[in-house]
Parts: sequence; structure tokens; C-alpha cells
Amino acid sequence: MSKKRNRQWLMGITLIILTVLVWWVYFYSPLQESIVEAKDEYALKLEKKMRVKKNIKELEKIHSENMIQETEVQSFANLMVPGKNLEELNAVIQQKMQSFLDKNSIPLQKYQVLGSGKWKDYDMGVLEFTVTTNHQGLATLLKYLEELKLLVRIGQMNINYSRSRENNLHINLRIETLFVDKD
Repeated sequence: MSKKRNRQWLMGITLIILTVLVWWVYFYSPLQESIVEAKDEYALKLEKKMRVKKNIKELEKIHSENMIQETEVQSFANLMVPGKNLEELNAVIQQKMQSFLDKNSIPLQKYQVLGSGKWKDYDMGVLEFTVTTNHQGLATLLKYLEELKLLVRIGQMNINYSRSRENNLHINLRIETLFVDKD
């Protein structure tokens, strides 16, 4: 019996050793290689990420004067004329202009909404005002438009002089307003 038992033990140990070897060759060793490859790849990606972060910091230092700051974005947003569409935008500008003209006793002869225009990819509201005034009224009007803290510009202006004593300038003024949809 002892020989039979020794053979059983020997076969059992051989079977265990073969099982461990098969496990080692087919499962453990390939998994270890995959783990090492994954660690190497992770280290390369991490190194690349660090280089990119370093480059970004260097570029920010070099080009900080060209970067748009949060305050500049807010300043631009404050210049936008309130309105959900071009009609509302035109109404705001019309109201501001008429209020200014009334306040400064500049008679408004005609007001007209013209077809919208384009500046780059943005829409522009276009209004035309016809007024009569004198040289001082023209200077006041131009100063008002210059100091108006909105995205408004003079698109076209025609001035005709007449020999009357009062309000000797007949002015056609086209005002264009940039519309930036916030959505």
C-alpha cells in the first residue's frame, strides 16, 4: 500500500505543479506583461500631460496681454444693446435717440427702420434718422453718439446746408447696432 500511496502523492504533487505551471504560463505571466505595459503607457501619458500643462503655462505667460480677461468679457457684455431680437434692439436705440433729440431740442423730421445688415457673421439693426439742426446741435449729436456706451456706430451720414437762420443743417443719419444673440 505504501507504494500506491506514494504514487498517489507523487501524481497529486505532479498534478499541482502542472496546474501551477499552466496557470503561470497562460494566465499570470501574460497578465503581468499587460500590467507592465499599462503602467508604461500610463507613465508616458502622464509625462505628456505634464509637458502640455507646462507649455500652456509658458504660453499664458508669454501671451497674457493677448488673452481675454474676465473683466474684458464683462465690459463687452455691458456694451451690448439689450434685446432678444433685432426689433427689440432697434426699439431701444430709437427710444434713446428720440429721448436725446427731444432733450436737446433737435427736431426729428423722419425715422425709419431699414433692412438689417451684417458685420462678419453677426446681424446689425439699421435705423435712419432725419433731423434739422445747427452746427452746435450736430456737434452735440456726434458727441452723444461717441460717448454712448453701446455697440452702435454711424453707418452713413449726409449733411445738407441751407441758408436759413435757424437749423440750417439737414442731416440724414444711419445708425447701425450690433446684435449678438446670447443663446
